Amino acid sequence: MRCYCHHVPGRLRVKLPDLKRDPAVAERVERLLKELPGVTAVKVTPLTGSVVVLYDSGQTAHDRILALLQDQGLYDAAQALTHDEHVQAAVADVGMRLGRAALGWAVGRSLDASGLSLLAALL
Repeated sequence: MRCYCHHVPGRLRVKLPDLKRDPAVAERVERLLKELPGVTAVKVTPLTGSVVVLYDSGQTAHDRILALLQDQGLYDAAQALTHDEHVQAAVADVGMRLGRAALGWAVGRSLDASGLSLLAALL
């Protein structure tokens, strides 16, 4: 998993690979971000590796939050997916899953039909 970041003024969502399924890192990130001036709420989800930060854009900027995470070795802007790349990857994943399901259905239907034809021929 690569880092991912999406923000609108006052809200920042970041996915951090090191956070995924690591409660100790989750606690560290939450403590770190809550100490930053202007941060009003932090929600860390270790299961998905996601952090949502609500902040007062008059007191801090999303760049400052990301810089703090980068200084701690938790976020790498050079390796981060853009929003468009993230959406494209999600769409590709859904397409792949739908394609597999359709192929499985088609193969199952053809095998069902072949099995009945074979049974009819044997009788």
